[in-house]
Amino acid sequence: MSRPAPVGPSGLPVVHGIELISVKRTLPDAMRTIFPYPFFNAMQSKCVPIVFHNDDNFVLSSPTGSGKTVILELAICRLMSQRGGSNHSTKIVYQAPTKSLCSERNRDWQTKFNALGLRVEELTGDTESASLKHVHSADIIITTPEKWDSLTRKWKDHRKLMELIKLFLIDEVHILKEDRGASLEAVVSRMKSTGNDVRFIALSATVPNSDDIAKWLGKNAHQQHIPAAREVFSEEFRPVKLQKHVIGMTSGGSNEFHFDGLCTQKSVERHTFLST
Repeated sequence: MSRPAPVGPSGLPVVHGIELISVKRTLPDAMRTIFPYPFFNAMQSKCVPIVFHNDDNFVLSSPTGSGKTVILELAICRLMSQRGGSNHSTKIVYQAPTKSLCSERNRDWQTKFNALGLRVEELTGDTESASLKHVHSADIIITTPEKWDSLTRKWKDHRKLMELIKLFLIDEVHILKEDRGASLEAVVSRMKSTGNDVRFIALSATVPNSDDIAKWLGKNAHQQHIPAAREVFSEEFRPVKLQKHVIGMTSGGSNEFHFDGLCTQKSVERHTFLST
């Protein structure tokens, strides 16, 4: 006989030592349509008190496929509940490093949030100038660091827009260490210096120094000397476990290009073998 799933003090399932949180018990009726399942997973459940019942900045490092996007959606729901739904008095900015990821998020969030009265608009290098007026009227602006940097470099020209931004969502925050990270760093520093109470949520699957990012963001606009809250989850929180294999190779010569090609060939052969 299979062992029954463990339950916590509230009678809810426990996974990885974390009691799962019920969507129905946590969210208002209108917002439950965004999360079409009975429970948040273990990673999400651990983060719900920080993200949905709190207004401080937050840094999350969690494996690919563990459900990090839900954390951003919970932060949006938090702001919606505070401002009384879709009264368009505040704006949200979501940043991702690539246009493809922005387009994917735009399609997904239009489906989810348009039904709740929120207008979602994409602002990337492909956005036509005629569409900028729609961006100004959007509730959720989906953009890249480079595009937002170019738009807000003279932020006083867009003061009205900047003053309405209360939530800044950063996907793939680990690009800070790459060449493109300068744009993201400039954008976040600019948003912090506007004098508005902007909340920052930063996510990554691979960032090794989330503590440094937490210190950089600060707890909130008024307590910058205190690090932001953060959570780090290991590979065991992946929905599909990774298998790691080490293949020993000898170069057999001094030609590095030949050896590199041989390694690529062997790794492809190994992948094909494991997939069959």
